Amino acid sequence: MTVSAIAPMTGWYDYSEVARSILIAIAASYAALDLAGRVAAASGRPRAAWLSGGAVAMGIGIWAMHFKGMLAFHLPVPIKYHLPTFLTALLVAIFASAVAMYVASREKMGWREALNGSVIMGAGIAALHYIAMAAMRLPAITRYSPLLVTASLLLAVLFSLIALLMAFDLREETRWTVPRRIGSGIVMGLAVSAMHYTGMAAARFIPSPPPDFSHAVSISAVGNNAIGIVTLIVLVAAMVTSSVDRRTMTEVERLNQELERRVLERTSQLTAANDALTESEERFRRLVEALPDALYVHSGGKIVFVNPFGIRLLGAQQPEQLVGKDILEIVHPDYRDLIRQRIQRCYETGTASSPQECFLVALDGSSVQVESAGFPINWKGLPAVEVVARDIKERKRAEQAVREWQLRLELAQRVGLRIGLWEWDMVADTVVWSDETYRQWGFSRDDFSGRGEDARLRIHPKDKLLVEGAVQTVRSGGSEFSAQYRVVRPDGTMCWIDAHGVAIPAGSPRMVGIGIDITDQKKNEQSLQEAKAELARVSRIVTMGELTASIAHEINQPLAAVAANASASLHWLAVQPPNLDEARQAMTNAMNEANRASGVIDRLRTLLKKVPPQLRPVDVNEVIRDVLALAQGELVTGGVTTRTELTPDLPTVLGDRVQLQQVVLNLIMNAIDAMINIKDRPRTLLIRSATNAEGVLVEVHDSGKGLNTDQVSRIFDSFFTTKPDGIGMGLSISRSIVEAHGGRLWAVPGSLHGAIFQFVLPSADKNA
Repeated sequence: MTVSAIAPMTGWYDYSEVARSILIAIAASYAALDLAGRVAAASGRPRAAWLSGGAVAMGIGIWAMHFKGMLAFHLPVPIKYHLPTFLTALLVAIFASAVAMYVASREKMGWREALNGSVIMGAGIAALHYIAMAAMRLPAITRYSPLLVTASLLLAVLFSLIALLMAFDLREETRWTVPRRIGSGIVMGLAVSAMHYTGMAAARFIPSPPPDFSHAVSISAVGNNAIGIVTLIVLVAAMVTSSVDRRTMTEVERLNQELERRVLERTSQLTAANDALTESEERFRRLVEALPDALYVHSGGKIVFVNPFGIRLLGAQQPEQLVGKDILEIVHPDYRDLIRQRIQRCYETGTASSPQECFLVALDGSSVQVESAGFPINWKGLPAVEVVARDIKERKRAEQAVREWQLRLELAQRVGLRIGLWEWDMVADTVVWSDETYRQWGFSRDDFSGRGEDARLRIHPKDKLLVEGAVQTVRSGGSEFSAQYRVVRPDGTMCWIDAHGVAIPAGSPRMVGIGIDITDQKKNEQSLQEAKAELARVSRIVTMGELTASIAHEINQPLAAVAANASASLHWLAVQPPNLDEARQAMTNAMNEANRASGVIDRLRTLLKKVPPQLRPVDVNEVIRDVLALAQGELVTGGVTTRTELTPDLPTVLGDRVQLQQVVLNLIMNAIDAMINIKDRPRTLLIRSATNAEGVLVEVHDSGKGLNTDQVSRIFDSFFTTKPDGIGMGLSISRSIVEAHGGRLWAVPGSLHGAIFQFVLPSADKNA
């Protein structure tokens, strides 16, 4: 073919290539719309990843569309392409795509943002086109029509504006429909293609000498098809990735909504449960404040909760004075090993301990005798002993209080307590009772008026003054009611009631409380006291049997003296003249010895008589001297040297002389038995008396074989004995007597030899 050197070359298009370029433009537009939605939906690093990945995919699509459009154009001369320039066009396409996706994915896009973005994007697309045109290497020079170039630039900006608005409008998932997005992709693809072919139409190619073909390459048919295929693969991969991510996000959103629904449902359930818990906690709180039992809860050895009665029991004003202390710190030193072992057993076995008597130490140092029981409880890793435990926040404390009271009521049921509930309106003097309270008072619901004054008519006459005083205290502004009294039922039976109440709220005329039926307990206490008294009397008889020789000696001595003095008196009367002065003196001596024998017999008869205890002021030193006189024969027979260190002017104690003599006698006889087999050292008995912070202290120290740790902890138990022929009741009875007098009796090993038994009794002025 002949080419004119002046006339522009005539070119033509391969319309199949044109169609493929338009298809790539539509695919790239569709992918851009799809990816813009993913960029808008993401944040942080995922947003940056979608933005950069989307810009690369979209940029490759636009670049490939332009390249395919240029390859569709043919001239009568061979055409090559400068590779660096064409790759520069690819970078420009990616940059323009990034700007477009960033603008379209913003939270808001006004007209200013849209126009600025369209100008940048349009300029980028136009730059892509004309840079790609500049990459052409052929024996011709290119001339451009200014009008068509301007038109192509305006079209690039206009089509970019349309593309941004469509992308922004369709980025929300709620507006996503496949037909709508395909239609939008076709419109955007045709617009981009129109801009490209307008720009192609602006070019005129004038023949010229061959250019520099360095770094220029020819695109074969295989390369042409490869560009289209790779581009479509990239775009399809981007769309598939976007679709998978969209479906994943949809499923995540569905799961989040389901989770939120379940959370709301669970929150509603917890709210209802918390309301019920709060109501239950209030009911139990009223009961815990009225209970006459002390609750000490500890975890890891530290006290974490004390109920109001437990606070008052140890002389505290606030729970903070006890919370945080070591549990053993409030236990008397004599019982710490015992309580420590009991706690360890509770932890190891997971079972409750049986009630045991022990002494606690109040804040002022005084001792408080109690009967305590331990319960191991395990809640979420929180072990506690001595009934219950709880957390630090208000809700946890409420839950803890509920659990404490549930366990407290379980304990009451286990030990057979009958607890009735009552509510009293002090202004109207009306009461509301539970079924158990009706049973205790002997009323039925039909025959009771509900008035407090009608109920108080059934109180035992001897207890009316006590109850009236407690009621008057409440009516005068007191917030607590507490009394033990008897109720006489219509059938003549009596019910002992231990009642406790508290004003709710404090200062109000409304009081709630509990009444515990302690009738069986009172009967048992009375029977126990009678049994103890009888056992003590029998013990004294047994002891007197052991002292038979000593008693006989004590009586024989004065009787022999009586006989000798009577004989002397007869002798002085028989002489002539009778010696009346000597006879009178002999008869006087006989009378003194007879009185002495009578005193011994009186003391024995008093010890053996079955009479109720008589509390009077007693001189402890006199008690010790009387007992030593009775036991003198046994002490001599046993080879025991006795030494006394009795403090003069001791304060008197309020007690029963006979019972206190029995205690001292039992300790002395035990000391003699403990030393009977001692051969390598003197058998010595030391008896001391002294004043003490608690009253009067008596100490009996022997030089026998002593006591080991196990014996110290068990020696006062009933039927425990260290003597081959002992029955193990003497020390148990002695402790009961001392404790009935308000004192305490204990034993410790001696520093070198033997054992030391000590007891302390409150002085008469303290009892007063």
